[in-house]
Amino acid sequence: MTQQRTYGFGVVGCGVISDTHLDAIGALPNGKIVAVCDKVEQAAAAKAEKYGCEYYTDLAQMLEDDRIDVCNIVVPSGLHARLGIQCAEAGKHVICTKPIDITLERIDALIDACDGNGVKCAATHQLRGYSVYKRVKSAAQSGKLGKLLYGNAIVPWYRSDEYYSDGWHGTRALDGGGALMNQSIHFIDLLIWIMGKVRMLGGFVDALAHDTIEVEDCGIATLKFDSGALGMIQGTTCTYKGHPGVLEIHGTKGNCVVVGDQIKLWEVEGDEIEYNPTAGDVGGSSDPRQGMLGEAVQAHTEQIGDVLAAIEEGREPRLSGREARRAVEVIIKTYESSETGRMVSFT
Repeated sequence: MTQQRTYGFGVVGCGVISDTHLDAIGALPNGKIVAVCDKVEQAAAAKAEKYGCEYYTDLAQMLEDDRIDVCNIVVPSGLHARLGIQCAEAGKHVICTKPIDITLERIDALIDACDGNGVKCAATHQLRGYSVYKRVKSAAQSGKLGKLLYGNAIVPWYRSDEYYSDGWHGTRALDGGGALMNQSIHFIDLLIWIMGKVRMLGGFVDALAHDTIEVEDCGIATLKFDSGALGMIQGTTCTYKGHPGVLEIHGTKGNCVVVGDQIKLWEVEGDEIEYNPTAGDVGGSSDPRQGMLGEAVQAHTEQIGDVLAAIEEGREPRLSGREARRAVEVIIKTYESSETGRMVSFT
């Protein structure tokens, strides 16, 4: 039996989300954390001590480490492509946290750099790995829901003024957008993953409750998919007290409604599985927050593991750079529609 190859990882950025990526890599049987990198030495050193690896404060130096095969980019969104291209040019496979970057031009440049250097380009959108969304995707893909008619993604979240005071959140240069680009992209990605390619949209965005940010805290878009189905996106960071995200998928043979990562409505023709609308999904943790955090790491492990499988099998990762680009394009088209006051078509 051939021994499975182990891949070395370098994680670029030591902020909050880095722990999820590091925990996910640590759970891979063929993954090894080699090093972390952050320009703030205290942050890099603390993370290295926690995960038992080396640390760097200069990315170029880390990329000279031949033990590193894959780089996970977990820095502010507007830096993803630039640092990813640097990693690709050093011969490292690239995985970016969402969004893969904040402009289509930068995303395309990253994809081209990875293609040109023979390395994989991938992203993480962890909600795709949650069992509840896999169940909805399967029902839609298999035809169990019949012809898909319409789908909605509603993200009524809240972020404080303090959240936007860290120097990059809420800025055009590094965040690229607000409630849609940073927060709602999770559910936008799910919606188009299940409903398919968007043909055209119309949208509005504005800063309604945060007067110090450069981007939107509320955005709404109406969609028409290639299939003829319709859809709606509503994303905010200004909802009083904040509420759980909602994904609705409706077809001729079924209705699926997920609230806060739990199924609240499952009406599917011929399906014997029934859900109590007040109880949520089956088999969840008694502590919803712990269940969510545990599944987030598991979902990241699955997606990062698929990148390693893609390397071995000589194929594109399931959540490739091109696939991750689609959600960003929907958001950018929404900004364009809001600015011009016109419907926007997709090529």
